[in-house]
Amino acid sequence: MNIDLSKYPEIYRDLIDKGAPAIVEKVGLSEEQARAAVYCITEIIRRDWAGTQPYFSKGMAYEVTRRDREMYEKFNGSNHAALAREYDISVRQVYERINIIREEEFRRRQPALFEG
Repeated sequence: MNIDLSKYPEIYRDLIDKGAPAIVEKVGLSEEQARAAVYCITEIIRRDWAGTQPYFSKGMAYEVTRRDREMYEKFNGSNHAALAREYDISVRQVYERINIIREEEFRRRQPALFEG
């Protein structure tokens, strides 16, 4: 990428500097390709959101859902205590999370009888 970023805003340079290594690792692009890809995304953000104050959520709901699904996959019917220790939550919370995911899975697989 032969673009002079010396006058590019710091937050966008930081995004490129932090995003490119992740792209190299996860996608397998070269460093140059990864920096170019992140630059393209950064330009979209700069053009569309520059001058605004967007709120970037920490994504806790996403993290909890991902964690709960991972826990559900590891659940074998009798390892509540082990999962509680692994995920640093109470055994009761393990029961609750497993039940929530189980109900979601049931609803996803089983259509409602009286919906039209």
